[in-house]
Amino acid sequence: MKPLLYVFLFLASTACTKSTIRLQSLNPDTHQEDGLQVARQLGQDLKIVTSFESVYLSRQRGAKIEYLIFDTEVTNLSEHPIEIKPSDFEISALDGKKNLLPSAADYSGAWSRKALDPDQELIRVDRQMQQEQKVLKFNKVFNTVLLIGLVAADISNQTNNRQSYREFASKSVSIASGWQTLAIKRVADHQRFANRMDQLSWEKGNFQQETFRKTVLNPGEALRGKVLLESNRDAAFYRMDYPVTQQPISFLFEQKLIKEKKRRR
Repeated sequence: MKPLLYVFLFLASTACTKSTIRLQSLNPDTHQEDGLQVARQLGQDLKIVTSFESVYLSRQRGAKIEYLIFDTEVTNLSEHPIEIKPSDFEISALDGKKNLLPSAADYSGAWSRKALDPDQELIRVDRQMQQEQKVLKFNKVFNTVLLIGLVAADISNQTNNRQSYREFASKSVSIASGWQTLAIKRVADHQRFANRMDQLSWEKGNFQQETFRKTVLNPGEALRGKVLLESNRDAAFYRMDYPVTQQPISFLFEQKLIKEKKRRR
């Protein structure tokens, strides 16, 4: 399988090191292709081929969620249509003995997650784009108010004949500083907006074109796309399941966290 077009970097919170995730396929039917470990499983109705590619860090309001990206192809081997959707895929975190890890929120249950739904992500991205436009509009209005205030202060300072030269000079310096700050803020507002819109547009394009989308596969048809499953850095192993068929299909991966020292400049 060809590597995904986009590249994701995840920086750990440590000051001197960064930690990256590597997954090793423990499935018997695994081979190397384009530098990736490609695993294959055959079920009664489906053939699934998948390979771990990289990590995606979703920056949502109030949270950052890390996802594992699997380049996945599903083929319908049956004689009837089969509906395929991202939520069919699940991932479970396992400890060193390959037992299920408990959920941090509920220790009575096991940690497992369904795959990210690209359609829901597209809705989220559209909402964030609308929010960014509102923020820019607010900043424009606020900057206009600041501009009017600076103009008024400048006129008042220029026409005030009762103040001393020292007071005039001091106010002139403050007003000049205000103009400079306003100019910097205007540039920063537009730069932030442009950066955020570029990022969101890039995410939207990937979710529309690259990710695994809900569809119906006719007999003999195949669907290939990116399946995004939430990571758990406490896991020693992952089990990736497709449990909806009569014969469930599972993949096993070993997780390794690789710490690399940052280069000193």
